[in-house]
Amino acid sequence: MVYYDIHTHHLPVYPEDVAIVNCLVPALDAGSHPGQVISRLEKADTAGCLCDPASSAGTGLFHSVGIHPWYIYDVEEQLTDLKRQAMLPGVVAIGETGLDKLVEASLECQQEIFKVSAAFAENLGIFLIIHCVKAWDELIALKKELKPRMPWVIHGFRGNAILARQLIRQGFYLSFGEHFHPEAVHEAWPGYLFAETDDREIDIRTVYRNLSASLNLRLEQFAGQIAENVRDILHLP
Repeated sequence: MVYYDIHTHHLPVYPEDVAIVNCLVPALDAGSHPGQVISRLEKADTAGCLCDPASSAGTGLFHSVGIHPWYIYDVEEQLTDLKRQAMLPGVVAIGETGLDKLVEASLECQQEIFKVSAAFAENLGIFLIIHCVKAWDELIALKKELKPRMPWVIHGFRGNAILARQLIRQGFYLSFGEHFHPEAVHEAWPGYLFAETDDREIDIRTVYRNLSASLNLRLEQFAGQIAENVRDILHLP
């Protein structure tokens, strides 16, 4: 049985599990320098970060890159860096990107970055990982405007069943982590559901157990469906 963590900031607890390790495009106000961050990533072969896929064949480690709404300091510079990083081997998703009404960056600025990030995902044929806080109407409007071919996955979804149903009707996929509404999980099951650990100190196997229990399913049945979703929707091996 294979476990898939589609969005995490940590190495998997169990090396045989499949994980998409996230890295934000360098955020100077978060204490990082772009050169230092990319240097760390290029050296971090054990984390599957921006390395030659052949060097991590069989490890199940992949990578995502994105500009988080919390860490916007220079749009032009960050978008240039995102484009460069997105082209590196091992990158299977753009994100996390998104809209957050509780941060300092203007919504207009966030929307600009989101549109370019979504375009990168389309051009590269990879999926988009989305962070959204109190901007659901704007996010839905962007999806209607851009009409993406590639999957848009909302990570760390904690909304209720009504919101889940609305988003699924618009073609969004939902990824659930440590905290979730069981009714929302039921709305996403079976074909719109993924699992993640994000930045939490929890392993993906615990998340699987919690989600499968909320659905009253055997763990093996739940894991089999997630594996099918990962292969058929996200096109990971």
